[in-house]
Amino acid sequence: MKLSATAVQDRLKQVNSWLICNNAIEKKYVFKSFKEAMVFINKVAVIADEMNHHPEWINVYNKLTIRLSTHDVSGITDKDFQLASAIDAITV
Repeated sequence: MKLSATAVQDRLKQVNSWLICNNAIEKKYVFKSFKEAMVFINKVAVIADEMNHHPEWINVYNKLTIRLSTHDVSGITDKDFQLASAIDAITV
């Protein structure tokens, strides 16, 4: 179920540095190297696949942007925040 704008704002307080961007939540990362970025991406990929909720992402060398939304409801849902929390728990 798509979350209301108020619910999204409340949930943003529970995740680390995620922002609303174009009907999604988004977070930007900068790593020490391309290799470190790829290690992180691979960890996210495993979790996302287990959750069957796959992020949009852009990777350029050591920079990564992850965008989460639930396409079948055209908005932000609990699934997005569950995945954001799981991503926040990853260490490189």
